[in-house]
Amino acid sequence: ASTQSTWGLQNNMNDREAGKAIANMIQFIKKEADDKALEIQKKSEEECTIEKGNMISEARKKMKADYERKMVDYAIQKKIEKSGALSKTKIKKMAERNNLMENIQAAAAQKIIQFLTKNPEAYKKLLKDLILQGLIKLMEVNVSLRCRKSDLECVKEVLEDAGKIYIEKITTQIEKLKGKDIKCKLTVDEAHFLPELNIENPGLPSCMGGIQLRAQKDRIVCNNTLDERLELCYQEALPEIRSLLFPKQLQLQSSHTYTCLLYTSPSPRDATLSRMPSSA
Repeated sequence: ASTQSTWGLQNNMNDREAGKAIANMIQFIKKEADDKALEIQKKSEEECTIEKGNMISEARKKMKADYERKMVDYAIQKKIEKSGALSKTKIKKMAERNNLMENIQAAAAQKIIQFLTKNPEAYKKLLKDLILQGLIKLMEVNVSLRCRKSDLECVKEVLEDAGKIYIEKITTQIEKLKGKDIKCKLTVDEAHFLPELNIENPGLPSCMGGIQLRAQKDRIVCNNTLDERLELCYQEALPEIRSLLFPKQLQLQSSHTYTCLLYTSPSPRDATLSRMPSSA
């Protein structure tokens, strides 16, 4: 009985110890599981934070790239708009300058018309000089002249005198023609007249006056109208006019050359077509 009692006590102690050991093991396992879960949670939170940071960084980079691209596009667009505006301004400025230059030429034409209207004798002398110049330039035997119908009588009055002066000049100033009997037949084309002055209708043909000389069956033409002379003077003086009107844009020329156009205009003829005899 005593032995059984001792065995039973030992069994009870073993059971308590085993239970206690099991409880300790369960507590240890639970603690390990909690620690592991906490570690996994922390690791997950860290990975989530890192991933979120990466996503935010990528988003920022993308937004920055989009912003920079849009800024570049905006800058390009602004440059295009500025260039277009500058081009329009330059075109407008050039148009205004051109209009101003044309107004100056028109004002010069008006002054010429007014002067010649008030001074008919001066116009008659000018016609003679223009005929003489044309004859010297053409150096032809047969020359036909065209003028305005309103200038017909005036041209007829000075035609003979202009022809005589022409013969005198070429026979005294040209060495090969000195002492030669030079002939020159001058006729006025009364079938074809130059247009009359037309101020009211700028789109229609108009002529301020002057003369037009033709030779070789109209194959050689010397246009000595006042309109042509004014245009030649205008083109020659154009750089100086611009420098006076727009000194900030154009550099003033250091020297100016003034050339008389009466005997220095480009010849309208080819020397090989001349019918003027070199000897009597």
